[in-house]
Amino acid sequence: MTVYNKNFSEVDGVKIFIENINVYLAEYYTLLFNHNKYNELKLQKYLSQQNRKEYFDCLIEAYLHNYNNVRETLLRIKPYIDVDELLSVKLNRGDVVNTTLKDYLYLQRDWCYYDAGEKQIESSVKLIKHFLPSGLQNALFIGCGEGRLALEFADVFDKIYATDKSLSMIWHINKLLSEKNFEFYTPQEKNVYSLENVAQKHSAFITEEQKKTINEKVDFFVSDVLDLPLKEESMDVIFSIYFTDVIALKLWFNKINDKIKKEGYFIHFGPLDYFFSDESEMLTAVEFKDFFEKNGYETITDQVLETSHLNDSNSFSYKPEFDCKYVIKHL
Repeated sequence: MTVYNKNFSEVDGVKIFIENINVYLAEYYTLLFNHNKYNELKLQKYLSQQNRKEYFDCLIEAYLHNYNNVRETLLRIKPYIDVDELLSVKLNRGDVVNTTLKDYLYLQRDWCYYDAGEKQIESSVKLIKHFLPSGLQNALFIGCGEGRLALEFADVFDKIYATDKSLSMIWHINKLLSEKNFEFYTPQEKNVYSLENVAQKHSAFITEEQKKTINEKVDFFVSDVLDLPLKEESMDVIFSIYFTDVIALKLWFNKINDKIKKEGYFIHFGPLDYFFSDESEMLTAVEFKDFFEKNGYETITDQVLETSHLNDSNSFSYKPEFDCKYVIKHL
């Protein structure tokens, strides 16, 4: 029995549940295009440098490789773009992606199997699983990113639904499922020890066993948390792992509240490192928990875990984060 309440569009194999698909694709194409213009400007700047040739050669190799990666994505989705919508796109200044796509940061943690990333995933998943009851059938991961955390719970549920509003996040998951690996760089112009740390090349991959589990139990798709394509009371559990920082709680609470079954669970995990500008909506961890309790939930556990979220060992700027975790039951 399907849990979806609407049909999807398919773009280069990615399922997209967005109402105005033409506007969405045009805006996303523009974001990626602008990111590659940033890569191009970096390349032009570094190619003109006469000093520190070895240093700049490292950066040129990294930005050129990433430029070609993004160019492939653009070429794959270009046939689906409406030209009139593309010409009418207007983006905020803050919408332009900077040095490295967030995709690459999450790919590095999720599918490159470095020690720091594996420790973060293991400690986070272990703590959450400890409080999950048995007999749960399905779960939804909102803001799933590159999908590794959703996969880690496949042994608990019969079916997992994982969604992100980023087309390229889900596109990269599909690419890893269909190919052996995906290579990319994370350039570091500063806060580095040696030239080896300036532009490390990464290789992301999904094992054959993981691919089998994903194909059998995990459904990745693009959607907006403010308009989830799911029937009411269709989810046993909704996970928000490193998502609640993105949009103010009051905007999305009702959108997920009616999707959770009675006696179902909402699980929050993340540092509340808000990425919007309205301070009045930057709730403390206690305020966040109290909001749910005032809206019909009971807190099962409230704990703090220290993790090395998205730590890059090539940079001196690493600092630990303290992630607040709630398992909250819908009464």
